[in-house]
Amino acid sequence: MDAASITARKQPVSWIVQLLKWETADFTLRLSTGGFVPWGSEVFLARDPTYGVLGELPTFEDGIDSQTTRATLTIIPPDQTAFAAVADGKHAKSLIQVWDATLDGDTGLLIGTPDLLFRGIVDFPRVINGESWEVVLECGTEEALLNEPNEDRRLSNPYHQSVWPGETGLAYVTGLGRKVYWRANTPAGTGGGGYTSGGGSGGGGGTANQASY
Repeated sequence: MDAASITARKQPVSWIVQLLKWETADFTLRLSTGGFVPWGSEVFLARDPTYGVLGELPTFEDGIDSQTTRATLTIIPPDQTAFAAVADGKHAKSLIQVWDATLDGDTGLLIGTPDLLFRGIVDFPRVINGESWEVVLECGTEEALLNEPNEDRRLSNPYHQSVWPGETGLAYVTGLGRKVYWRANTPAGTGGGGYTSGGGSGGGGGTANQASY
């Protein structure tokens, strides 16, 4: 948090609000818990006329040990059309950010620079059909992806081309029959990853190496 925000919060009249920005392929949603809040060229609203209002925000905490930060954010759409648009599963992996901001109690304008509380990606949406239509966004951080085992990833031509279509660098490479695992322990009995060598550095064997990335 910058010095101006810290100083403002010590004054008798200041408002502390949260700002949310959710960027999808279909829309960018900017919501606040404190009404109309301009920030640079962007404007955050208490109620978006198309997609609704911000429901519940969690207490943001850092992960512990091997855990990473997760957050559950609630959007309350105004109608079924907006509900369907917000709850669309294709928004998975879209960027979502939340800031803590300080507003001047007299002007309602920002003081200092908002403090980033959470930057993450939408994992999946949950829907709640009760007195109101609510969409609960289960969110994780980009760092959380580093903890996934990614067992589908292999040093092989099919996987290589699934990431870089048409790139045939592994199409005719020999020695790729043995699986090399990314971000996961090699299963017992399958041999190790890394390099395999045919004969060491001396004598007549030479080396035939398979690289893992």
